[in-house]
Amino acid sequence: MLIREVTDVNQQKLVALGEFLIGRAGDTGAKKSISIGAFVNMAQSMGINISAENNANQLRDLAEKPPLNNIIVNITDDQVIFAGANQSSGDTMTVDQAEKTVEKMAKRAAE
Repeated sequence: MLIREVTDVNQQKLVALGEFLIGRAGDTGAKKSISIGAFVNMAQSMGINISAENNANQLRDLAEKPPLNNIIVNITDDQVIFAGANQSSGDTMTVDQAEKTVEKMAKRAAE
């Protein structure tokens, strides 16, 4: 029972780390991926025991199981790719659309 509790705590920490990185990437407009080395270093600094020799395989095993499978969608040879990494944001507009919107708003304000 004690081993399961430790595993659950580590999974919770990895989920929290993944959610933090997804949120941070969204806030800064960065890619929703990180190198395996950087991810493992962050996890180890949080007290999660991930072996240095077998990072990718160990992460792949963890990422296939809930709840991490909702956070990490793929692990390549050198990258951890998070949910939403391949989605384009639907709220972007072209320069022409922005200019038209500003023009309409200026006309409304002048009335």
